[in-house]
Amino acid sequence: MKRLSIVSAAVLSAIVAAPAMAFSGDEAGSIYIGPRIGLFGTDSDRRVIENNQVQSFGGGFDSFFGGIEGGYQFTPEWGYRVYYDYLRGDLETSNDSSSGAAFGMDIIYNFSPNVFGSIGINSTEFSDTSNQFVRVGAGYKQYINDNWALTLEGAVQQNDGDLTEFMFMTGLRYYFGGSQEPTYTKPEPAPAPEPQPAAPVAKDSDGDGVMDDKDKCPNTQAGFKVDADGCVMYENETVTRELTVTFALNSAEISSAQTSDIRDTAEFLKEYPQLDVVIEGHTDDSGAATYNQQLSDRRANAVGDSLINDFGIAAARVTTVGYGESRPKYPNDSAENRAKNRRIEAVMSVTKQVPVQD
Repeated sequence: MKRLSIVSAAVLSAIVAAPAMAFSGDEAGSIYIGPRIGLFGTDSDRRVIENNQVQSFGGGFDSFFGGIEGGYQFTPEWGYRVYYDYLRGDLETSNDSSSGAAFGMDIIYNFSPNVFGSIGINSTEFSDTSNQFVRVGAGYKQYINDNWALTLEGAVQQNDGDLTEFMFMTGLRYYFGGSQEPTYTKPEPAPAPEPQPAAPVAKDSDGDGVMDDKDKCPNTQAGFKVDADGCVMYENETVTRELTVTFALNSAEISSAQTSDIRDTAEFLKEYPQLDVVIEGHTDDSGAATYNQQLSDRRANAVGDSLINDFGIAAARVTTVGYGESRPKYPNDSAENRAKNRRIEAVMSVTKQVPVQD
């Protein structure tokens, strides 16, 4: 089996690679028929029954065969054939001989007008014992004239019972149908193309990678990505601004140190006039809840009034609300945490489109 595997791999590899070396002959559509003769190397492990005895072959080319084959070439490269061979071989253990027959079918591939490969299946029989084989081979073909060709061919076959057998044969083929000259013809060189007028040079005036004839946004600024129409591409970007102002105990007065934070918030609101702001007031848990609610309202109103009166934000854009001691940000378990809970908070977010940079 290993011997056939190597040969099969070689033939199959050649057939796969064959299109790169295939010839352009004109055998397509031709049919052939003819005799063939040769020597057959019968496997020494093959057993036959002759004269009521189990006997074996000696191995090597110990059998002669003669037969007939016929084939059809359906493209210049690919074809198939069927064959029948009569076999007669000498046995190793006596002066007897054993006769048989082989019939099968091969796929043929022409690597050139003269060299071909084959792979196929057959049934080979000796003394009423039949075995099925896979056969691969390679051969050489030489045309005598337009219709007759001589062939020399070698092949090896293997069955699933580990019988490996060889053959060498010569044949004579008569071709009819198809072309009358199945020979290689070198194709004529194609005429040189006529010179064409030079195409106009495409321009990309703004250097964005889109030619002017397709650019729907000329003069695009450099440094930004553009789409297929040459227009700047945009992506969403969310901008968030947070304001926190803390207060002294029992106070709603804004310290001068925190005025700049309120000013920055006002500038943010002016930059994005579509935004409104909600200012939330809070206290720690010192004192009565009712008082703390009122204190949180005053703290929220103090910051809202500063935005309106000090920095020019429209009153309709500012909303204030007090939550008293109900929403501590930190546990009211230390003086430091209580100081952090005496606060107002405001969170503002806006989503805007910004150009995508290269």
